[in-house]
Amino acid sequence: MAGIFLLFPGCEKKEPSGPGTDPVDQPDWIIGADLSLVTKLQNAGALYRDFQGNNVYVLPFFREKGFNYIRIRLFVDPDLQSTACQDLDYVKNLSLKARNEGFKILLDYHYSDTWADPGKQYKPAAWTDLNADQLAQKVYSYTKETLLALVKAEAAPDMIQIGNEITNGMLWDSARADVWSGQWNTPGRWSYFCRILSQASRACRETCPNAWVMIHTDRGGDRQTALKFHNQLDIHNVDYDIIGLSYYPFWHGPLSNLRSCLEGLQMNFPDKKVNLVEVAFPNNPWGIPDNAGYTPEYAASPQGQKKFMEDFIDTLKEFPNVNGFMYWYPEETYIPAGNILTLHRGVFDIQTGNALPVMDVFNR
Repeated sequence: MAGIFLLFPGCEKKEPSGPGTDPVDQPDWIIGADLSLVTKLQNAGALYRDFQGNNVYVLPFFREKGFNYIRIRLFVDPDLQSTACQDLDYVKNLSLKARNEGFKILLDYHYSDTWADPGKQYKPAAWTDLNADQLAQKVYSYTKETLLALVKAEAAPDMIQIGNEITNGMLWDSARADVWSGQWNTPGRWSYFCRILSQASRACRETCPNAWVMIHTDRGGDRQTALKFHNQLDIHNVDYDIIGLSYYPFWHGPLSNLRSCLEGLQMNFPDKKVNLVEVAFPNNPWGIPDNAGYTPEYAASPQGQKKFMEDFIDTLKEFPNVNGFMYWYPEETYIPAGNILTLHRGVFDIQTGNALPVMDVFNR
């Protein structure tokens, strides 16, 4: 009897055209925005205006300015009243709106009920008591089930990020690993962490075989750590397509640090594309965090923000394996009832809602 293949809309099987199972219609240069909070901000009355102060529809406005990708984070069982409110329904609805405006979608799995980053990778509460085998299976089944739900809704992602800033592993302490720490830098630690990643990647390949798979760390300014981390993934044969990096100059240093890191990745992992999947720069001195480790040579002002992004994009274009970037939290803007998350790093004025000069830089 001939085999029967069931294909879901948005994930039709095509012949691969590059590493892994690359889609044939990915943009050559990604100009992305992490707009995960835009729905919550709009529901709170956020105002979005162009340079002249005219009201605009925010998603079409980003598209008009050259953006072709939207990144949306997903939490397992989040507090819907918090800023980490993106559950599956939220992601599904925003993905459909973005898709209708012509955007590609990057789905950002946090594998947590709340924010996951190098300083915290908390397990979802419902997964706390799972043993090692059960946890690995849960990562696989959860990833596959959520992707199937998005496929069914015709909101399938074009790229999938399996973990958020996982420089120090994920699902602490079960899958915790660290290239520098004696306690967490052991063969057993790396073997289990990579097993978790491989289970997530397998679910992505089975469900959305044409989506790129990204692995994301925060080390855009740290060449040594980035190389050591991805070398471990190679040793353990983790299947992925894109190296994702965060780069914030106030934490990660000058553009020369970024350049050194990209040179090392291009030399040592020539088969991998690299995306600066998180970048932002303050438009106001209040946007420099208290724990900043470096004072950027650009002014924390609208003009300084613009100049930084010009030089940042020029730096990326020096490297053929870099395929673009995604600005983090550009949707921050004026909310008459009060700001929900104020970081002073967005691309709209939080006093007026008017677009800032940097909006004309992204599509250089």
